[in-house]
Formats: sequence, C-alpha cells, structure tokens
Amino acid sequence: MASPGITTSSAGSVGAATPAVALTEERKRKRKESNRLSAQRSRARKQRQVDDLEAQVAAMRARNCAMAAAANEAERLCAAVQAENALLSARALELSARLESLTDLIQCMDAVMYSNNNTNNNSYYY
Repeated sequence: MASPGITTSSAGSVGAATPAVALTEERKRKRKESNRLSAQRSRARKQRQVDDLEAQVAAMRARNCAMAAAANEAERLCAAVQAENALLSARALELSARLESLTDLIQCMDAVMYSNNNTNNNSYYY
C-alpha cells in the first residue's frame, strides 16, 4: 500500500504526489475531522437533552408525590369535617327538639298560670 502523499504511476514507479492529489487528500482529511467533531458535538448535545429530560422527569415525579400527599391530606381533612358536620347536625336536631319541648312546657305553664289568675280574679267579683 502506498504512503499518504506518495503515488505510484501505472509503470509502478514511486513519484511525488501532485499538488492536486495532495490538496484532495488534505480536504478529505479535514472533512473527516470536521465530521468527527460535528458528530461529537451532536452526541454531546443529545446527551444534554437526555439529561435535561431526566431532570424534568425527576422534578415532575417529586411534584406528583407532593401533590398526592396534599390530596390525601385534603381527603383526610374533608372526611373529618364531614364527620364533625354529621355530629353537629345531629346535635342541632336534638337541641331543636329540646327547644320545642321546652317551649311547649312554657306555654302549658303560662296557660295554667293564666287560668289560675283568671279563677282568682273572678272569685272576688262573686
């Protein structure tokens, strides 16, 4: 195999490379180097994108966990408030019934007192 920069003629003799061939070889070498560097930059850029996406996934998972914990806490508090509301509603019904009963008792007592007062007042007129 021939060395770079050295060409062989059809007769098999080794001669100096022509400037055009040397220029073509240099362009090929530069293009290969440029392509290699471009591919390296592309791989690095792609790796940065993957790293960024993985960081976003981690952040979203953490946020999702925090939101799930907050939702669970809200559900727990809601259940506690509903239980307290049920107790307070039952207590309100009890107190309403007691108030009605006491109101009826007072009305009965007032009626008896009114009746007694009328009886006592009428006895003086006879």
